[in-house]
Amino acid sequence: MSAVVSPPVDVARRAPARPRVRSVQDDAPFQGILVPGLNGSDEHHWQSRWREHMPWLRPIELDDWRHPDLNLWLAALERALAPLAEPALLIGHSFGSLACAAYAAARPEKVAGLLLVAPACPAPLEIEDLAGPLPVPARVIASTTDPWMELEDSRRLARHWGAAFRNGGDLGHINAASGVGEWRQGLQDLRWLLTQRNA
Repeated sequence: MSAVVSPPVDVARRAPARPRVRSVQDDAPFQGILVPGLNGSDEHHWQSRWREHMPWLRPIELDDWRHPDLNLWLAALERALAPLAEPALLIGHSFGSLACAAYAAARPEKVAGLLLVAPACPAPLEIEDLAGPLPVPARVIASTTDPWMELEDSRRLARHWGAAFRNGGDLGHINAASGVGEWRQGLQDLRWLLTQRNA
């Protein structure tokens, strides 16, 4: 009679593998990165409000939001996009819009589209210094009363980028101080961009 061979103790007692817990990112209808401008976006900013409703949106992370150093924003975008398996929409505000455009110009394969809100171009940067036209779908939304950029300059920047343009009306810098809440019209712009995005 043949002997019965027992499996090693460590194999016999090994617990069954637990299934991987699905993350919010797994079920996201699209990949999106939030890119604030100088001083970041506080809890009342529409970017923060959007994340409450769309928790899969990932904000970039910076140690210092006070200095308009484009290289810092670009490095933060690279870190945010690195773990994603597919191109993402970049949702920029103010100086963050410039960073989104610069990143898309350099890494178009990582970007599905751009929503560029109330772009700001602090000195010594000039519109002509910025890369254009952009290689991905984009829309610029500007305000008639933005203290950071005149409406016609925003329109000229959109032409330089080859982006669609929308006059958002009297909304200041389209931030928390504008009182737009979750900014429902901006969500319509986002829906438009989703129909235009690169695969």
